Amino acid sequence: MKISNNLLILIIGIIVGVGIGIGVILLYPGSEESRVGTANPIFYRHPMNPAVTSPTPMKDEMDMDYVPVYEGEEVAEETPGTVRISPEKIQKIGVRSEVVKRRSLKRIIRTVGRVDPDETKVFIINAKVGGWVEKLYVNRTDQMVEPGERLLELYSPELVSAQEEYLLAFRGMEKVKESPYSEIRGGAETLLKAASQRLKYWDISEDQIRRLEQDGKIARTMIIRAPALGSVTEKMVVEGTMIEPGMPLFKIIDHTSVWVYGELYEYEFPFVRVGQKAKITPSYSPVDVYTGTVEHIYTHLGTVTYTPESGVEIRTAKIRFELPNPAHKLKLGMYVNVELAVDVAMHAMAIPDSALIDTGIRQVVIVDKGDGRFEPRHVKVGAKAEGYYEVLEGVKAGEEVVTSATFLIDSESSLKAALSGMAGHQHGQEP
Repeated sequence: MKISNNLLILIIGIIVGVGIGIGVILLYPGSEESRVGTANPIFYRHPMNPAVTSPTPMKDEMDMDYVPVYEGEEVAEETPGTVRISPEKIQKIGVRSEVVKRRSLKRIIRTVGRVDPDETKVFIINAKVGGWVEKLYVNRTDQMVEPGERLLELYSPELVSAQEEYLLAFRGMEKVKESPYSEIRGGAETLLKAASQRLKYWDISEDQIRRLEQDGKIARTMIIRAPALGSVTEKMVVEGTMIEPGMPLFKIIDHTSVWVYGELYEYEFPFVRVGQKAKITPSYSPVDVYTGTVEHIYTHLGTVTYTPESGVEIRTAKIRFELPNPAHKLKLGMYVNVELAVDVAMHAMAIPDSALIDTGIRQVVIVDKGDGRFEPRHVKVGAKAEGYYEVLEGVKAGEEVVTSATFLIDSESSLKAALSGMAGHQHGQEP
């Protein structure tokens, strides 16, 4: 039987068309038309909780259809509370994320300090012998004195008698120093040493004793001199005052170096060490910057403040700085601002403080898993500094945490978790 040319062309066209169709199916097996038209869903997933599935079509508690899942679309079971957000919604609510990195965290501890004298440079001047103030050379407070400068002239009958005894002992020694009798020489030497020692006990210098030997003149008064450079902050005598041995006469403070006392809160104690540097500035002149060193941390609490309205005790301890003050710009009693830069964590895992959701019961961050998936994650945080929290557990380096719109995502995640619980409960009651 012969086949006409037209019929032959038609048969060839059908064969070519079928071949092309088969080729398209083989090359694009995942196309939406092919999947929907030729394949059946392998199961159905709850629209709000991917962990809840059904082998047959059904509706959730809000009358929403379960989402069909076809072969190749299965995803690993997600953490409860994980939400999926479309790119449009991510842009609309302003979601931003930051990669978790390791960093060293520093904190600036600020406190108010008070300038006080260096305790090692405070001098109390007194007389070791009684008498009368015959002349007062320093007759006003806040007067600067140099080392060895005359403070007052003291007349003392006891001192006159002691000089007379020394002169007698000295002349007696001169007479018997060539004596062949050692006992006589030894007795004279002992008497001279005792008289000399008595004068030294009353702060009569070796030079004054030598002058007494050379001149043979008894000084009617003695001079009391300043032991160091400083300012006379207290003057307890006037001319003509009768004084007793040990009575304080002057108080002199050397201002070339001062101590600054600050106070730390109890939670700041672990971060401060002796030897750390601090920036100290007078409140009246921020441009004058001093660098001080933590010289001592006191071992007891200096101030305990109780606030009845909050029922909280605020406890502090003192720290001390030593500052050079050669120009005497820092005045005693002055208040200064103290800034102490301390390391609170070294090479620590850190997240921005805006990424943390702290409810008082739990601490949560939202982890950006990519592809619009956001997972709530419980974390444990430590120190806070420079806008970051140290993370002790919960996230790893390289993960991304949401730093903005966290409360919106957390609210949606919490709602989803609640609805998932309801869905799971109702699904479990299905016969």
